[in-house]
Amino acid sequence: MKFFLFIFATLFLKPAFSQSTQNDTLKNMQLKNAIGVYDRYNADNAPVYNGQEYLYYTFKMEGDPFFGGAEFSNGWVSYSGRKYISLLLMYDIVRNQLIVLSPDKKIPIVMHNEFIDSFSFAGHTFIALKEDHTQNLYNTGFYDLLYNGSHVQFLERHLKAANPRIVGTIMTTSFEEKDRYYIYKNGLYYLVTGKKDVFRVFNDKIHDLKKLMRQNHLKMRHKNFESAAIKVTALYDQLTH
Repeated sequence: MKFFLFIFATLFLKPAFSQSTQNDTLKNMQLKNAIGVYDRYNADNAPVYNGQEYLYYTFKMEGDPFFGGAEFSNGWVSYSGRKYISLLLMYDIVRNQLIVLSPDKKIPIVMHNEFIDSFSFAGHTFIALKEDHTQNLYNTGFYDLLYNGSHVQFLERHLKAANPRIVGTIMTTSFEEKDRYYIYKNGLYYLVTGKKDVFRVFNDKIHDLKKLMRQNHLKMRHKNFESAAIKVTALYDQLTH
């Protein structure tokens, strides 16, 4: 008798469960479509355009204060948890300001940093990190995610210092890059300035790591530190799988 009751219940419950799953899928699709329609009709009034107008530098410059140059590039921004695509972006490193060009392409607008989760343009993705001493992180800012692995990350914080000086009778400002590199491992951020720092962070698998480096003819030197350190981080990530 219990067997027949089980069969009876299964016959009716299975379609009900299937129908519930279909309804959930349909609701998700409807919500996604509604958000898409809302974004299309309100694109010109999106929150990313609510900042103040960006003020360009008025003094004479050698170089520029921007990441990747003083031209707008196509990209996206995650802003208060919402992703906005097909934006024209520029990043002022000196002022730490992300700039978006208005929909009519006339006004550069500064976004509010506190609402930016991440952004991407010119082939680079930046994530917003907040100072947290429990994670060995002592600077709030945007970090360039150069390698995002399963167990480790390799990041760069782009910095530029403005150096004003008088050339003849004209005040001229040059910009000196002072980038910083970090490895994120086991919940902690490590500042790395050279090969010794990288090896110290990856000390738990240093012998296997060095073996892989030799096999791949990979050496870390000052002139190629960034590219080599990214590859070494990827090799370490493979060893931890």
